[in-house]
Amino acid sequence: MGNHHSHEGSDSHLPNPRGSLRNDLPDRMPTQLVPIDKLAKILVQKSLEEDSLQGISCRVFTKYVFPRYPDLAERLYKFFLSSAENTRHSYLTQNVFKQQAERFLGVISDEAQIEAYVKMYSERNEVKEENFRQLLLAAYRLAMDHYPDGPTTCTQLHRTLAAVIDSAFHRKTAVPTSYLVHWIEHHCPRLIVSIHRYVVHVLSTAYRALGRDDNEPSGLELSTPVLERELNFTRDEEDVLPLSQVWLLATVLPNTFTRPSPHHSPVSSANGLSSQNYIAKMLGSICPSHWVPLYNSGTHGLGANRFVHHVFNYRGPTVTILRGEQGVEFCIAADTEWKETHQYWGGEDCMVLQMLPQYHVIERGPKLLYFNTSIRGYPKALRAGLDPRKPAIDVCDGFSVIKYLEIPYTLNDIEVWGCGTEQSREAQLEVKKWEVKQAERQRQVKLRSEDWLDHPDRYLLELAGRQTYASSSDAQSSS
Repeated sequence: MGNHHSHEGSDSHLPNPRGSLRNDLPDRMPTQLVPIDKLAKILVQKSLEEDSLQGISCRVFTKYVFPRYPDLAERLYKFFLSSAENTRHSYLTQNVFKQQAERFLGVISDEAQIEAYVKMYSERNEVKEENFRQLLLAAYRLAMDHYPDGPTTCTQLHRTLAAVIDSAFHRKTAVPTSYLVHWIEHHCPRLIVSIHRYVVHVLSTAYRALGRDDNEPSGLELSTPVLERELNFTRDEEDVLPLSQVWLLATVLPNTFTRPSPHHSPVSSANGLSSQNYIAKMLGSICPSHWVPLYNSGTHGLGANRFVHHVFNYRGPTVTILRGEQGVEFCIAADTEWKETHQYWGGEDCMVLQMLPQYHVIERGPKLLYFNTSIRGYPKALRAGLDPRKPAIDVCDGFSVIKYLEIPYTLNDIEVWGCGTEQSREAQLEVKKWEVKQAERQRQVKLRSEDWLDHPDRYLLELAGRQTYASSSDAQSSS
């Protein structure tokens, strides 16, 4: 940081912390440098007592700072050590640890964070497939271990990670570090953010927790949305959006889809509350959101009318999952409510992604979506893509075939999740109740004889051979 000009050359491996607070370092002394100084002194003491080392050992750093994530701790330790080029030791001295930790806390921009962690998992300016898998697992474990409803996991994790790795590596065993940095920035830009939030939080508060039994700071929640699922044990798990895919979507979808939910606020505690207040100033809101199920074709039936009935009038962002034959799967993220029109619509946060067999962002941007089932003279379909002449996704009006880049697949299943507030779902349910009442009211209206004379049903009955009626009551009963 700015107070260590004499060691600037030793930090050349750390990415330039674009957006960091180098110039106002003295103002951050009470919140950043003091905790690092206290942590360094404690770790030096522990290393001396347990390893007879005049510095900080990797074992002590892992045991007391990141006991639940030894791989992440070891890589962070080695990254600190390799960044200090002029050190003559095979371990971190107290001053080197403070210097590297302070610089690491100054990495503010998302781009700099991605670069730092990719380098942390790289070897000789390239990243091997297994190392990238470990980076993905670290991000996933952090999100699942800090899930608001308690630690959880997903049986489809292997398939989700394989889709990401296959897309990033293109069947290669290793890729250049710079290439993987750019790939992450485009396809899952918030993958590293959750890890860095956690690491910063721990480095800033670990000195308080070293005397506790759990040796782990509390009070931090990561931003994987919470799924409110319909409990139906007869449904195949493959027909329900896997939690690992929700986590993956949370790394790329804009905040419109992962807005905070008041029902899952951080747990308060004597230390957690103050720690949460401190970390919130630097990181902002990190509370997760609710996703509610709106439509599942396996339960509600597959068809355009079923889609309209269950999805329309939900005035909030939605995520639509489309599954086809041969294991293909796509995601359409709509940042506004669905509507029927002959024009393309949608805001800046709209996005189309392929989830399986490879994961990647296909297109994003405004006026990305199209849905029409009744307007004559225009294509009747569900479409998504920036080019109306060649949309990336094209679902026929019968909802039987989905085309990706004009390649047809049989459409097997559709899921839609609402990503808005609880009020969005409640408002939609109120509209549905009103529609049911109106339909019931229409059924109970008695048809007058003079109305029956011009009724279209009379014309159909006459075509069928019924020409005369004994009385108006017969006409009413016939209707």
